[in-house]
Amino acid sequence: MSSNLNEQPKKPKPWYASKTIWANIMAFAGTMGLIFGVDLGLTPEVQAQIVAATMAVVNVVLRLITSQAVK
Repeated sequence: MSSNLNEQPKKPKPWYASKTIWANIMAFAGTMGLIFGVDLGLTPEVQAQIVAATMAVVNVVLRLITSQAVK
């Protein structure tokens, strides 16, 4: 809820304008790279841990700066 009672609620934005959705699409692409054996010089376990930790941080940050819903 807005702390300013005079402020109008923002209209929902389209899904493709969501940074959170795009960040998760990129994480999915990275995970698919792991599944299909893209070699980054790290073990698959380490790559998966890096993706998981990075996405946890990215999702928290994006949630904190989100001001509009997605339609």
